[in-house]
Amino acid sequence: MTRSWSDNDGVTALSRAADSLAALAEAIPARGQVAPSIDTSAAELPIQNLPAHVRFARIWEQRRASVLASAESRRCPLCGAAESRTWFLTQDGYRYDICDQCRMIYIPEVVPMAAWDRYFADIPDAREHLRSQMAATITVDALDAHRVRFSRYFELIERHGAALRGARLLDIGTYTGGALKIAAERSLEPEGVEGLEEAVQFCRAHRPELRVTLGHAEALPEPVRRQGFDLVTMWETLEHTFDPMRALAGAWQALKAGGLLGLTVPNGRNVQCSVLRDYCFFAYGGYQGIGHVNLFTPETLADVLDRSGFDLVYLETEFSTDWRQMAYYLQLRFERIYCYRNLVRHGEFTRNPEPSLGVILNWLSPALTRIENALQAGPIAFALARKRPR
Repeated sequence: MTRSWSDNDGVTALSRAADSLAALAEAIPARGQVAPSIDTSAAELPIQNLPAHVRFARIWEQRRASVLASAESRRCPLCGAAESRTWFLTQDGYRYDICDQCRMIYIPEVVPMAAWDRYFADIPDAREHLRSQMAATITVDALDAHRVRFSRYFELIERHGAALRGARLLDIGTYTGGALKIAAERSLEPEGVEGLEEAVQFCRAHRPELRVTLGHAEALPEPVRRQGFDLVTMWETLEHTFDPMRALAGAWQALKAGGLLGLTVPNGRNVQCSVLRDYCFFAYGGYQGIGHVNLFTPETLADVLDRSGFDLVYLETEFSTDWRQMAYYLQLRFERIYCYRNLVRHGEFTRNPEPSLGVILNWLSPALTRIENALQAGPIAFALARKRPR
């Protein structure tokens, strides 16, 4: 008779394993300088509109050689060192290096924004693909998801001494204004800066109540930099910048004395990145614009903030590794992993594992997630920093 993990012995074993892992997660914060994350929900894949992403990926496969030929070289974007070693090659045609001096993870050959402008101008239906993606960010479901996520961030900011009612907020890299909507609901006075002109036009057409200015994170418009904001936010923006130090310098200038900076970035320490590497869905250089050309760990994120004139106030990681992907990788079932290569080949993914694996993951995933966030190894890093006088 074939036994399953759903029988009494299987459930008992899984229960004991889950309890042991949960006890380990409880013990970690007391034995290190880390703070446990509050949020242990499953990490949401960074794709709002899968068909549009599939089309972009397949177009990129046809054209990427010529576009990558225009890539510009750069040194380590954190310390400026030239010496680095290759970590792994991405599935969309780039290379991640690790700096020998400061351990920053970065892509040394980056396609500049001007090349991306030419790339999209040459694709007749590119704007339609882009509009489809943007439309998916303003649905009721998307707004509800933004409300849950950004409300938690604002609560963390308040918990660290910021008075948010009536506070002036600048969101750098605001895209279609999801964070601005939630900030306005919470009685802040928000405005945003976005480098993608199509997104600015989309905001003005579909969310005319929002104040959104065209401008890049590394070159904020002069009037914006001189306004003295109480709070500046950069939600998944810094990883897309050619020069993150310059972007943070702009944020520093835009803040009033003692103002706060809140930001999130994908975590290079996360197990999906460190183990899956090129199979990790957020390890990509860019197939529809500049991708994750900088991957920060908690240590390099604290370092870049310090070098840019900020005192770190709080840092945690959040969300959960998609443990299904780890299981598929360990089983050598690469065709089931959610990654760029399979996006191009298949265009869709089976989210539900087979019953036996599903039972195991349902028991163990919550405790594993608590452990990874206690170790600051969750998929997303959240940091809060205060402007330091110079």
